[in-house]
Amino acid sequence: MAEKRQRVVIVGAGFGGLECAKKLEGGPTDVLLVDRHNYHVFSPLLYQVASSLLNPSDIAYPVRRVFAGSPNVRFRQADVQRIDFEARELHCAGEVVIGYDQLVIAAGSTTNFFGNRAIEHRALGLKSLSEALQLRNHILGCLEAASACEDRDEQQAWMTFVIVGGGPTGVEYAGALAELMKLVLEGEYPGIAVSPRIVVVEGRDQLLGAFSKKLGDYAERRLEKLGVEVVTGTVVASADDRTVTLKNGEVIEARTLVWSAGVKPASLAAIERVPHTERSRRIEVDPHFRLRGESRVFAIGDIAGKQDADGGELPMLSAPAMQAGRYVGEFIMAHLSDPETESPTTAPFRYLDKGTMATIGRNAAVCSLGGLEMTGLLGWLAWLLVHIYYLIGYRNRLVVLWSWAWNYIWYDRPVRIITRAKRARLPHSPELVSSED
Repeated sequence: MAEKRQRVVIVGAGFGGLECAKKLEGGPTDVLLVDRHNYHVFSPLLYQVASSLLNPSDIAYPVRRVFAGSPNVRFRQADVQRIDFEARELHCAGEVVIGYDQLVIAAGSTTNFFGNRAIEHRALGLKSLSEALQLRNHILGCLEAASACEDRDEQQAWMTFVIVGGGPTGVEYAGALAELMKLVLEGEYPGIAVSPRIVVVEGRDQLLGAFSKKLGDYAERRLEKLGVEVVTGTVVASADDRTVTLKNGEVIEARTLVWSAGVKPASLAAIERVPHTERSRRIEVDPHFRLRGESRVFAIGDIAGKQDADGGELPMLSAPAMQAGRYVGEFIMAHLSDPETESPTTAPFRYLDKGTMATIGRNAAVCSLGGLEMTGLLGWLAWLLVHIYYLIGYRNRLVVLWSWAWNYIWYDRPVRIITRAKRARLPHSPELVSSED
C-alpha cells in the first residue's frame, strides 16, 4: 500500500511563502498555498503605484499563474483566522477548515502605528496594494481640491504632504511625489498658485538609519534638491483632519499624512499559546524556524523573530523572507520521514546579507552591497536592475521597464485617474477577505 503523502500548508503568498512553495514544487508532498488575496505583490514598488507611475497589475501577479501546471502545488484564497495546533487545522472565514501535516506561517506584516489611535485613524499607509491605490487617489484628489479652492491658505493646506518615516519607503515615496508634483503642476493645474510642500519627518538623527551616515546624508541632500523638507530628531505627536503636530512643537497645516514609520507582525501572530519576542512581538522560532514545542509548524519572514549572526532579529525585508522560505522548504524535504525529530542534521539557518538599496528620484539612489557603497547614477542603475530581476512575470518586467523608460524620456506619469472599485454585493459572492487588509 502506498504511503500517504504529507500535506504542507503555507499561509501567505508573500516573498517567503512563495519561495517555500517553489522549493517544495515537484517533491513528494502535497502543497497548499493559502492567502486572502489571489495575487503576489512586489511590495518594494508600491510607492510607484502610489505616485502614479505604475498600475497595480504591473507589480502584482496571480498566484495560480505562478504554479500553473505544477504537479503538487495548489492555491486557495481564504482568510485564516485561527490555528488549532492540536488538531492540525486552519480555521478560516466562512467556517472553512483546512487540515495540514506540516504548516508554514508566512503571513507577513502590517503598518505599525505604535498604539496611537488618532494617527492610525488619520494617516495613510503604504504597505499593501489597496493602501497604495488609496494614497494615489488621495493625492490626485488633493490636486483637484487645491485647484478648485480660491483661498490661498486653504490651497496650501491641500498642497502640503507630511511623510512620517525616513526609511527606504518614506525616502523613495518623497522623491517620487516631488517629481510627480514638478511634472504635472505647471501644465495641468494652472489654478494652483502655491508651491507644493513635502515634509519628511524622521525620529532618528539621519535618514535611512539602516545605511551609513554618508548614504543617509546623501539621501537628505538629494531630497532637499527636489524641494523636500527633511525634519530629523523628532516624531509626530498628534494629528487631526487639518493639522499635524510634531513633538518639537511645530504644527503643520496639512490634509495629507503618510505613515511609513514602521511595521509589525500581521495579526495572525497574535495566536494564543505561541511565544513571542518581547520587543517586536514576532513569533519565537528555533534555528530551523520551528515554533517552540511545535516541530511540524514553521514561521518565516516578517512574522518570525529569528535572530541573525549578531544576536539581533532578522530585518523585516524581502531578502531574509526569501532565504528563509527556501531554507524551510529544503528542511521539510530533508525531514519528511521523521518531522518530529528534535535533533535534525540540517545546519541552522544563516542569513546572507546581500545589501540594501533605495532610490531618491531620477538618476539617484543609494546602495550598500557588502562593503561597497554606491550613490548617484551608478546606484540608480543597480537599483533598476535588481528590481527588474526580482519582479515575477516577463510581462510585468517589460511593462515596468517600458513605464520607467517612458517617464525618463517624456517626463510623464500617465497613471493619473481617480478610480475606486465598488465591492460586489451579489447573493452568492464568497466572503474571503476580512475587514483588515
